[in-house]
Parts: sequence; C-alpha cells; structure tokens
Amino acid sequence: MSAIRLSLALLAAASVLPAGASAAPQRQAYVVELRAQLAPPDAAQGDAQREAGRRAVLALVPDATVQYHYTAALNGFAAMLTPAEVQRLRASPLVARVAPGTDDQFNGGGTHKAAAPQPQR
Repeated sequence: MSAIRLSLALLAAASVLPAGASAAPQRQAYVVELRAQLAPPDAAQGDAQREAGRRAVLALVPDATVQYHYTAALNGFAAMLTPAEVQRLRASPLVARVAPGTDDQFNGGGTHKAAAPQPQR
C-alpha cells in the first residue's frame, strides 16, 4: 500500500469518529467561594467546620485539579473545572459563587494573576 493510500485510509477512519469521542472536556480556571456558615464560639471548631465544608464541596468535583485553597480573604479554592463541574458546583447549596479566573488590575498598574490558576504539566 502506498503512503498516499495509507494516509487517505487513516484520514477516512479518523473522520468516522464522533466529534468529541477522543477529546476530554475543556478545563478552565475558576474560583469557588463557599457559603458562609455561622461561626461556632471556638476558633478550632470554626476551622474544622470550614475544612469539612470545603471537603464536601470538593467531593462534588473529584477530578478537578485544585490550584489554591483560600482561607484568609474568602473561604474557597481555585481549580481547573469542566463546564459540567461548574454547573454541579453552582447547584450546590454549600457554594456561594463560582467565577471564572481572571487577571486582576491593581492601582499600581501591574497585573496580578492570583485568580487565574495555570494547568499543571
């Protein structure tokens, strides 16, 4: 079989596959903020409660690549998510908000990428 015929046969075989058969869903950067819960009187209990909430939300997206865990400015995390995972998180009563990761502009004129996690290689 000549190289041209082999190439045509491979091209024809590839065109028979459904469009998304071999491609995994595209993951994009998102920041997930968990809903605020009433703080218990003990700080250690509050930390344990926040950690339990974070684990419960992460269980909704077990295949997501978590890039950061936020604990000071907000209770949440940044992760690479598929559209289906975003919808699952937005439907959860434990989640306050799911927002796309973006570049933030600060007064100094520089760009800060804190909310835009990069895919792991």
